[in-house]
Amino acid sequence: MGFVLIFLFAQTRLVSLPVLVVIGIATIAALFAAGGRTAVLRLIGRAETTTGEKRGAESWLTRVEPALEDSWNSWSDLVLTVCLGAVGIGSLALLVTSSSDEPPLGLLITGFLGINGALISLAFALK
Repeated sequence: MGFVLIFLFAQTRLVSLPVLVVIGIATIAALFAAGGRTAVLRLIGRAETTTGEKRGAESWLTRVEPALEDSWNSWSDLVLTVCLGAVGIGSLALLVTSSSDEPPLGLLITGFLGINGALISLAFALK
């Protein structure tokens, strides 16, 4: 979920750089707790994937899946669905309660992507 938040917040520029860094550090710590040192090395492109390919030239976002593949389970699908839904609903709630004359468009985009991502991940969680 942290990688999704980093991507969304970086694209919409809703949070400052220090907040983005804190989310990134917490996400990498959670990845280390779930998948160990190997998962973190896969994310930064230093370890080979289970298929034996070297993935050093791709972006960090494309290396998230190979880093999580060993520690992903049905609970991970459920957590992803709930968190994406919470981010989507929270963003839309912030948009509605915004007191400024021009509410940030990034909240609308984040809310839309969060709710749609939750619906898509719900389909995978229920299979």
